[in-house]
Amino acid sequence: MQRLPQANAYPRAAISGRASLTIIFASILCLAAGQANAEGMTTSRMMMTTPAQAQMEVSPFYANRLRMASPQIVQRLNALQAQIAQRHLTFTVGYTTAMDYPLEQITGAREPSNYAQRGPSQNAFANEAMSLENNYAIINHLPPIVLMCNAASGAFDWRNLGKVTPVKDQGGCGSCWDFAATAAYESAYAIRNGVMIDTSEQQVLDCAGAGTCGGGWYMPVWDWMLTHKVVNTSTLPYTAHDGACPAGLSGVYGDVAWGFVDPSSGVPSVAAIKAALCAHGPLAVAVMATPAFQAYTGGVLNEGPMNNFNHAVTIVGWDDSKHAWLIKNSWSTGWGLNGYIWIAYGSNNVGYHAAWVQAPSNRIVINPHIYDLISKYHLIPNPGPIHEFTPIQRNMQMQQQLQH
Repeated sequence: MQRLPQANAYPRAAISGRASLTIIFASILCLAAGQANAEGMTTSRMMMTTPAQAQMEVSPFYANRLRMASPQIVQRLNALQAQIAQRHLTFTVGYTTAMDYPLEQITGAREPSNYAQRGPSQNAFANEAMSLENNYAIINHLPPIVLMCNAASGAFDWRNLGKVTPVKDQGGCGSCWDFAATAAYESAYAIRNGVMIDTSEQQVLDCAGAGTCGGGWYMPVWDWMLTHKVVNTSTLPYTAHDGACPAGLSGVYGDVAWGFVDPSSGVPSVAAIKAALCAHGPLAVAVMATPAFQAYTGGVLNEGPMNNFNHAVTIVGWDDSKHAWLIKNSWSTGWGLNGYIWIAYGSNNVGYHAAWVQAPSNRIVINPHIYDLISKYHLIPNPGPIHEFTPIQRNMQMQQQLQH
């Protein structure tokens, strides 16, 4: 997969036009002063005079893209910047690569009708499956997994332990559900086995029956992986298009269990999400991606509470000093903080139906009794009907959400 140039991890430019760079960068500073974030990427430093005599890092990547932006893009950014200033929000926006697509095209989280009611039985299966897997590991003399994570800590980031795979790019396909599922699984595999893998999102898209480029859901992916194995991306590279499931694929990556963080709640509590992050690793979650989310370049996205969702992402950490979750997206490194975003606790419906997945040990075969449990709980590795919205319906849904 081709990688985009590395984007700076500092708060990004909120740019009002191309006519006067001095005015542009002064307005950026008024919005973003004091939000500097060190992620260790190359930047160019510009000293500007503002009421606070602030200094910030300006990303050459976003600045260069803005120079090529159409008047329509500049107008959209101006409108977003005005809203940010008016509401005193704490994030910046710029011309991200995600803005090259209509928002409704790249937000494909569509929950199947039968999954909202499945929480209690799914977690009962997960608890039994995890117990079987743990006992099987003991019988086979596998060392216990030591998770260096404390839910009481003020901040935590799975990347610091080398358990998060690189940011990927779903392109113009609404396959966020696919990338959220595989991102959580790849981290679970790294935690369990100490090995970084690159699973084939294309195989999941074409074979799992969990969705299409028009939308889908991450949980059915893990249902499918209970009885099927995923190949490496090198075997079946991603194309950002729906395709027929290839015959004869022989994969190696399956799962042994998955569960809801809180089967009784749409969005679990902050404490419950932290506990699950420590117990299981990065979590697949849904979120409401707005035009501001699409143009996000830095700071903490804090648009406020919302009741809907349209996008799937992966939570990899938190920071209580920011009151925010650290989230891995699948819109390439040309979006956000090199592909990541900070979202305030409780904002944008973040964490909706948070779920975890468990990867097996690569040193032993999967406990055969897991398959007895699948039959016991009547788990069918195929989702119920997924309602795919037309672009017009998705736009109406988003506008209704933004009005609240």
